[in-house]
Amino acid sequence: MIPEATIVVMLICMAVSFANSSINRLLISRFVGWEQYRVMQKEISEHRAQTTQALRKGDKKLVEKLKKKEKQILNMQKKMVKPQLALFGLSFSYIFIWWFILTPWYGIEAVAYIPGIGPIPVIWWYFICSFLFGTVSSRLLGIMPIA
Repeated sequence: MIPEATIVVMLICMAVSFANSSINRLLISRFVGWEQYRVMQKEISEHRAQTTQALRKGDKKLVEKLKKKEKQILNMQKKMVKPQLALFGLSFSYIFIWWFILTPWYGIEAVAYIPGIGPIPVIWWYFICSFLFGTVSSRLLGIMPIA
């Protein structure tokens, strides 16, 4: 039988993750513009891949050509980080929820059990659920990390 704490922690993590991702998407739309954000992500990723490939091949001409574009790439990255910086304060909600709500409520007792691993205390279960639902919510809302 699944303990109540397992489900409660999962639901809290799900709610926080979807709220966080939704706010992130809203901030991206407001600060950068969603289409521009996606274009910049693609351009940065392509630049990084080309630079890596040029360095591996030892193609000095291509490396020099790509270095000329680095300032533009850095400016794009700065612009893309603004929404994440605005969201930084909300990230502390994870620690607040864990420290002030879940730990006093459930203590250090195991709240979940993973076969092959064993009992999982609330702190680890919270981090596992946060990672899982953070990834799922980002994917569902189309937000990919800056590569």
